[in-house]
Amino acid sequence: MLNPFSGALYAFTNRHRNKIKCVIWEDNGFVLHYKGLAEEKFKWPKASDELVSLTGEQINWLLDGYDLSLMKGHKTLYYEALC
Repeated sequence: MLNPFSGALYAFTNRHRNKIKCVIWEDNGFVLHYKGLAEEKFKWPKASDELVSLTGEQINWLLDGYDLSLMKGHKTLYYEALC
């Protein structure tokens, strides 16, 4: 079970995918961020599980209307110095 008081942001959408509610606990109460679109739909993440973890950057992309399944950054490179 998830703890809504942990400081995580929870995002919910309606069936039409044209409204999003984001809820987060801050110190002494919940903050609600609501966004409704007049004409388009949000590109909601598709997952077999009902819970999807997103980074702050991905939440911003979602609210800006980007399709998260298409958003891929550069791959992370790992190097070691040989001595």
